Amino acid sequence: MRLRGQKLYRSAAHQILRKRLYMGDFDWDGTTYHGTHEPLVTRESWQRVQELLDARAENKTRKVKHDFAFTGLVHCGHCGCLLVGELKKGRYAYYHCTGNRGKCTEPYTRQEVLTSEFANILQELIIPQPILEWLGDAVLTSDQTEQAARAQSIKKLQARYDQIQARIETMYLDKLDGRITQEFFDTQSAAWRREQDGLLLKIQDIQKATPAPIDQAVDMLRLTSRASELFRQQTAAEQRRLLHLVVEKAAWQDGALRTTLFEPFEILRHSNHESDRKEREIAGSGRDLGIWLPRQDSNPLVSGRCPLRAQMLRFQNALPVAHHQLC
Repeated sequence: MRLRGQKLYRSAAHQILRKRLYMGDFDWDGTTYHGTHEPLVTRESWQRVQELLDARAENKTRKVKHDFAFTGLVHCGHCGCLLVGELKKGRYAYYHCTGNRGKCTEPYTRQEVLTSEFANILQELIIPQPILEWLGDAVLTSDQTEQAARAQSIKKLQARYDQIQARIETMYLDKLDGRITQEFFDTQSAAWRREQDGLLLKIQDIQKATPAPIDQAVDMLRLTSRASELFRQQTAAEQRRLLHLVVEKAAWQDGALRTTLFEPFEILRHSNHESDRKEREIAGSGRDLGIWLPRQDSNPLVSGRCPLRAQMLRFQNALPVAHHQLC
């Protein structure tokens, strides 16, 4: 549409149709006045136009694009393209290959099917309560050992620092009494102070490297064990954020979902699978707790550096976002 040779945009047309001036009134300084000029349209026509504009604006506001839970998460196992969501009959969500690399044979898949598959993946992260209790006890023992070792190291470094400080103070008195020269004092005290600086850096490094209490890692594992249960109750956006945190790769092919999880979750899933396998091999033997301990020697808990503790800390470092997601 053009007005006097200029293009008339839709927004400008709406502004014109909103003006009371055309039906005989006008607004000034926040007040509406009745004009003396001849109206271009009747008051009834102007009011009807306002109702139509208001309805149009309301419908536009209410029109919300459907939020597909697995957008950008799943690739087609045939061609590698992403699966995209599509509504059928305005209510049923289906996923299909984009076909960006040519016609693909992968059929449409209901969203409920993918939801169930992902929930099953999260189900594999559930740790039985007896194992959670064992993990807490085993790692707590290691934690106490490492805390004692760190405290002992800091104590030795601090003792050496204090010893050097006492020598500097004694040497200063010798300088005042004339038993040593100023030059000797300056040279020796500078060397000792450099050693003190190095000792302080080592103490700080140990203190900075001190991990958070390991019970937080166990709490993270307990929370991860509830992921599958909570996943089914979450909104599409919440499900997508959780899966982006847990799932590194996902491919759908011939009705089967293949996934690779990020490291801490993949380790957890592998440990669960191994424990189940042991249980099947030896019926009634119970869960094999040793599976959860990546052994480096005959008794890692006594070796001073428990690999299980390191593994638990990886969970603790990787799961703060998941904690926020699930709480």
